[in-house]
Amino acid sequence: MTLSRLFPGTRRTAAEDRSAPACPPLKSDRSPTRPSSRPPHPSSRSGMTMVELVAALALFVIILGSLLTVLDSATNLWSASRSQQREQLVADTVAGILAADLCEAVTDNGTPTNSTAVKPTFYLQTPASNAAPGEVTIVLGFVRTASPRTLATGIDGSLHLSLDAVFYTVYDNALFRHVLPLAYTASFAEPEPLGELLNATRQAVDNSASLHSDLLAANRDPSHSVSAEWTCSLLAERVELGVTATLPASYADVSSGSESATVTALKAFVLPDSIDLAFCLYSAEDWSAYQQIRNDTSDAALRKKRLLGLLGSKKFTFPTKGGSRL
Repeated sequence: MTLSRLFPGTRRTAAEDRSAPACPPLKSDRSPTRPSSRPPHPSSRSGMTMVELVAALALFVIILGSLLTVLDSATNLWSASRSQQREQLVADTVAGILAADLCEAVTDNGTPTNSTAVKPTFYLQTPASNAAPGEVTIVLGFVRTASPRTLATGIDGSLHLSLDAVFYTVYDNALFRHVLPLAYTASFAEPEPLGELLNATRQAVDNSASLHSDLLAANRDPSHSVSAEWTCSLLAERVELGVTATLPASYADVSSGSESATVTALKAFVLPDSIDLAFCLYSAEDWSAYQQIRNDTSDAALRKKRLLGLLGSKKFTFPTKGGSRL
C-alpha cells in the first residue's frame, strides 16, 4: 500500500501513478436512441381542416344571431315600456288638471232681469275624427273660481271678477288648456250675465289658431317664441279623445226616455251630473304607424290599432242636486 492511500493529503509520486491500474470507463444504462420507423399519430397534427372551419363558423353565426334576436326583443320591450310610462304620466297629469278645474266650476243660476237672450255657461263637444287641419275645437268650456296664477293682460283691475273662463281645445290632434280672466266691460253697476262673459272669451279662443300653432312649434323647438294674451299650455301632442256628459234631459234639450240624457255635444245653463272622458295617447312611433292604417277597416288593421297607443278613461261626477263641487 502506498503512502498516498494511507495519507490522502500526501502527493503521489510518478512511479505510483504509473503502477496504478487505469479506471475502467463508466457504462451508461441508456441505450442509444434510434429513429422511430412509425409515422406520427394523427392527433399530433396542428391546424384545422376546411370542413371543421366552416362548421365552426356556421355554429358561431347561429349563436350570434340568436343573441342578437334576444337583445333586439329586449330593447323593443324596454322602449315600449318607457313610452307607455311617459304616456301614462301625461294621462295622469291631464286628468289631475281637469279634475282640479271641474272641482272649482260654477254656473249662473240667476234669472235675467232684461230681455237679453241667455248664453250657455257650459260647453262640451267631442272632436270630430275627420276635423280639418288647423281647425280649433273647444272640447270643454266653463267658468271656475279665479286662480292667482292667471295672466290678466289688458284687463282693468277694477272690473276684474274673481272668476276665470277655462277652455280645453283640440288642434291638429293636440290637447290644449286656456285660462282667461273674466271682467265686466262697463262697471259693476251694470253687471253682465255669466254666459255673456263666457261667450266673449269663447270667441277669442275660437279664433286663436295661430296661437295653437305657435305652442306646437315651441314644443318642438324651444327657441320658438309664443306671444299670448292669456294663460295657455299644451297638455298632450298626439291624442284622440271623446267626451260625454250626463244631465237631466230637460236641461240637455233632447228627447229621452228617461229623466237623464247622455250627450256628446252640449250647450247648457247648468253643470252636468257627470262627465266621462275617454282618450288614447300615442308615442311618435305609434302615431306614425296609426296614421298608415287610420282609415283601414280590415280585421288585421283593427287588431293592430288595439295595440297602438295608451287607452285611458276618467269619470268626473258632480253633485246630483245643486252645488258645483265634484
